[in-house]
Amino acid sequence: MPSFCNHPTARQRGFSLIEAAIAMAIMAFGMLAIIGLQGMLHQKADLGRQRSEATRLAEQQLEQLRSFNAISSGTGLVAWADMASGSDTPTGSNASFTRKWTVGGAVTDSYRPIQVDVTWADRASTTGAVTMNTVTLNSVIAKVDPALAGALNFPLPGNGTIKRPFNRNLNIPVKSLDLGGGQSAYQLANNFAVVFNNATGYVVMKCTFTIVSASQLSQCPNYNAYIVAGYVSMGGKKPPATIPATGLNLSQTTGTVSRGSTECIYGPAKDQNTGQPIPGYNYYLCVMTVNGANGTWAGTIQLTGMSSGSPPYLVCRYQYPASTGADNNMRNVQPYVAVNESLDQQNYVITGDANCSNLPGTVLHQSCTTANASGCPANPD
Repeated sequence: MPSFCNHPTARQRGFSLIEAAIAMAIMAFGMLAIIGLQGMLHQKADLGRQRSEATRLAEQQLEQLRSFNAISSGTGLVAWADMASGSDTPTGSNASFTRKWTVGGAVTDSYRPIQVDVTWADRASTTGAVTMNTVTLNSVIAKVDPALAGALNFPLPGNGTIKRPFNRNLNIPVKSLDLGGGQSAYQLANNFAVVFNNATGYVVMKCTFTIVSASQLSQCPNYNAYIVAGYVSMGGKKPPATIPATGLNLSQTTGTVSRGSTECIYGPAKDQNTGQPIPGYNYYLCVMTVNGANGTWAGTIQLTGMSSGSPPYLVCRYQYPASTGADNNMRNVQPYVAVNESLDQQNYVITGDANCSNLPGTVLHQSCTTANASGCPANPD
């Protein structure tokens, strides 16, 4: 009799055509994604290289504008005065760059703003349209004479640690004319000038004419003097509308000789850079002649013109805190005692307040609150 027993069938092996097709499709999509990513990475890397090159070109132009070697124009000079806007097309790169720089301000300004734009076309635009890219750098270039850089190597007088204007004593007025040979001249009036020793700040000669060069020094006799200089301003809660002081009186000083009308100057303070008056400030400078090379002077300097007592004014003196290297004379402590050097920044402020407490750092110098008050002379001596 025939047998009807079930026999196990062999297990199927391999992939069906449908499975293989799905796998191939997944691989194809993956490959396309990788290819697209690679293309995008290449595009971004190329754009990054172009942007770096554009930044380098912009920085190069900024440095070129900064590299002037003189302020005024001249043959063979790269001058501040010649700085101007412009454009060019740098070569030697894998893209076509256009560089444009704009110089703002005017030649007479202390500084000028600069803008540099570098533009190039994106070679890998996906839309077919030309895409422009731009890098912009902004900076400011100061009007500083490159020749002044040499001052960094100047030896300092007295082995000091402070850089001094024109490498001379700090008490010498900045506007003094450098004559060379360690001397500078300051003109107080048409018929009166003094010559300083640049290292000490002492007055060593007196000239009775307008001095313009060292060749005239042979006409100037030797002279022994120091200067005292500073500013007069208004302040406090009740400041005057204008500075009421009309000058200085030296009658309370001793040790000085041959005081005359041309030995003090007093008037509106001026900006050392522009020469324009500084509102609310007057400047004074007095030449204190002494007896001999080692002579000294002493006493009190008084402001004049407030003797009427109406309106009542106080003159407050800036008296600086005690510090190392500053003696009482330098601190503006008065009466001065045995002054044997030139003094600068001996400053005063005039107020209508009842006291000097509203003006930090000051002490009472003159009380001109009544008519003909003691210590308030009407006129210069």
